[in-house]
Amino acid sequence: MNDHPTRGELEGFVWNRLPSERVRAVVAHLVRGCAPCRALLVEHFCGLIGAGEPPEVMLSPQEESSYDNALDRAFAFALHKARKQEALTFLSDPSLEGLPEVPSHLQGVPLFEALLERSWSLRHESPEQMVRLADWARLLSEQLKPEELGDCQVSDCQCRAWMELGNAHRVADELEEAEKALGRATELFLQGTRDELLAARLFDVQASLYGGCRRFDLAATALDLVFAIHRRRGDKHLAGRALIKKGTYLGYQGEAEEAIFLIAEGLRLVDERRDPRLVFLAIHNQTSLLVDCGRFREARMALFDLKRRGIDPGGRVNELKVRWLDGYINAGLGELERAETALREVQQGFEGMELGYKAALAGLQLGAVLLRQGRNDEASREVLAASDVFIALGIGREAGASLLLLRDAFKQRMGDAALLDYVIRLLRGLDAAPPTAEPSSQD
Repeated sequence: MNDHPTRGELEGFVWNRLPSERVRAVVAHLVRGCAPCRALLVEHFCGLIGAGEPPEVMLSPQEESSYDNALDRAFAFALHKARKQEALTFLSDPSLEGLPEVPSHLQGVPLFEALLERSWSLRHESPEQMVRLADWARLLSEQLKPEELGDCQVSDCQCRAWMELGNAHRVADELEEAEKALGRATELFLQGTRDELLAARLFDVQASLYGGCRRFDLAATALDLVFAIHRRRGDKHLAGRALIKKGTYLGYQGEAEEAIFLIAEGLRLVDERRDPRLVFLAIHNQTSLLVDCGRFREARMALFDLKRRGIDPGGRVNELKVRWLDGYINAGLGELERAETALREVQQGFEGMELGYKAALAGLQLGAVLLRQGRNDEASREVLAASDVFIALGIGREAGASLLLLRDAFKQRMGDAALLDYVIRLLRGLDAAPPTAEPSSQD
């Protein structure tokens, strides 16, 4: 290096404030024996021997302004979050029938945000209350003042409110209402800032609605847009989530191999600490798809990975679903005694929870295992008992005729494994509700 380092660079060298490549250049200059630069280091002698404190950094006016703006944003965010948390305390009563009175400093945006968060938290336990709180947020958004927030920002808030109300209607199986709400959300999105993250959330909720209507092809298209937005923004986790969700929908379309590939790609991108529930659903669905493809050894490895992670499955039903996969995999690998044990546990577990459809389906699968063991009388009892449950539940036209054929064939002792396996696959497909794959929090 022919040019001398500046006085500021020498100070930065002493106090470790230089980029590494510039440090190397300064060191190379000093070791050549530059007397003037060595002399300038004398005033920083205490720093060189680690006995001094670094001088206060002097900022330019532009840097100081940027620093102040950053601090203002940080304080504003912290205050906003604190107020939202305070507002949430007024919404903690599960029997809440009317919008509570809250202090004036929590009115407006803090209460609006709290209502959306509380509504979202109820999606698994009370869809009806989820809808009610989202509708309150919608009413509140219409009272926000453009002169305080700006016209576009108010439209964004109203878009969020209608969008989450639509999602709540979807969760409550009110699909027509959900479609209307998302239509209004789209109108408001076009009137607002057209923020990319807001667009990604809108497309994501629309994909879930398409899934609820079993339009999985349209859901996949919407999720392609969600993936593109998050990938462009550098959010690997949400990009991976979109891939997992798309893969799950492809699985429901019967495209198991492509679905397995997409879910694996998504799992490579998501952060388990950020949303362990998503990872649980992804690996569970991946395992189920591997079973459908007859790839039982890979399915066993995937299920072992799921158990190894120790993720909370989120309730007894999901615990039984994992055990159900054990039964499927054991049967596929010819380990029939282990399969029988697992399927009996699953059948009894669902019966204890009064989930008749799932218990009867496990009973049919148990019958198939018993049939393979040559225990024909026991197999017939299980198949006939399960068939009676399905008929009592009023199975739809897709499986009704096949189920009657199965029941009568086993009554006449003419039932065979091929017919039983076909009906099991048919009923298993009907039992697979469209997936939500929603994150545990609204990212």
